[in-house]
Amino acid sequence: MAILQIGAGGVGWVVAHKAAQNNDVLGDITIASRTVAKCEKIIESIKGKNNLKDPSKKLEARAVNADDVEALVALINEVKPDLVINAGPPWVNITIMEACLQAKVSYLDTSVAVDLCSEGQQVPQAYDWQWGFRDKFKEAGITGILGAGFDPGVVSVFAAYAVKHLFDEIDTIDVMDVNAGDHGKKFATNFDPETNMLEIQGDSFYWENGEWKQVECHSRMLEFDFPLVGKHKVYSMAHDEVRSMQEFIPAKRIEFWMGFGDTYLNYFNCMRDIGLLSPDPLTLHDGTVVQPLHVLKALLPDPTSLAPGYTGKTCIGTWVQGKKDGKERSVFIYNNADHEVAYEDVEHQAISYTTGVPAITAALQYFRGKWAEAGVFNMEQLDPDPFLELCQRSVWIGMFRNWKWVVRIFRF
Repeated sequence: MAILQIGAGGVGWVVAHKAAQNNDVLGDITIASRTVAKCEKIIESIKGKNNLKDPSKKLEARAVNADDVEALVALINEVKPDLVINAGPPWVNITIMEACLQAKVSYLDTSVAVDLCSEGQQVPQAYDWQWGFRDKFKEAGITGILGAGFDPGVVSVFAAYAVKHLFDEIDTIDVMDVNAGDHGKKFATNFDPETNMLEIQGDSFYWENGEWKQVECHSRMLEFDFPLVGKHKVYSMAHDEVRSMQEFIPAKRIEFWMGFGDTYLNYFNCMRDIGLLSPDPLTLHDGTVVQPLHVLKALLPDPTSLAPGYTGKTCIGTWVQGKKDGKERSVFIYNNADHEVAYEDVEHQAISYTTGVPAITAALQYFRGKWAEAGVFNMEQLDPDPFLELCQRSVWIGMFRNWKWVVRIFRF
């Protein structure tokens, strides 16, 4: 058995650590990125934490350009993985899926292939490009698992679990996400700044009463009382899983909400107003062409550097309201993750941790034949029970050391 991981950022860091902790099932691991030094740094961390469960399995680094299908196919043919895990930015999804198709190797990623704020790449169109591979993957006899992070990912599994076990009829689904941690910086992003800034400046799209509704970012707000971390303001945002839930789960309204502090939004609004969040090329007085967003990315801290000393917890969950046995019901299924616990386990912060751990949980479902049907699938389409059973059981057997899942039902 073997896996090829493409991407060596924050999420890739966690994915590699968790893959190493489960290499008795996943087999040999190859980590690939444009910058091979990033892969080698992750390998050094894995070995330093003694996270390689079976030392006899390979753990290697390779350089690859994820925008180059031919180079990707060549690497896949060299490594011969059973599964390619895409831990890179969302805009490389299509090239990696095409390479997997040509090489006839199964594929898994953690986020949708679009930036969610560019014209023609917004929530109503999200996944259209990747869903175009459905028949091709099925004919090739390979599996594609899309959005196997936390949101998207686990929150979609929570919704599927609610449909299967807790509700007869669903009125609303609200994905609630807050990071109540403190990294000590005035302003920083918890994952790739470019991806993050593109995501949160786009208009919000949500599904209501059979149609898509569109509002300006941060214009729709509510206050929610999160388990363990308390009350926080959350804002409606465009997000991957709103589109896939709308496709696969019948509900009258589906919406994603993310928490932002007032200070964070002040910085964000200032940078947006002066054009620093723009991905469009800008010509300087000396003729140099730059993208303002790339300049900002270079100025901001590397998300990996935030991990040491990061304190506090996250809370992410799926709030479902509807009916069961003719009675009104309201359920919040959620997870709390601790930044300090994440750092102790894999030397990273809890934001990347909550994305990377589910990716390996999904990979284990694939290797065990639970989620291995030919075709392309979002998490809502797959049986939630074996996934959540593994997550729950891992607290006791240490498969994912210190990965604390809490699934509780609340009546509001």
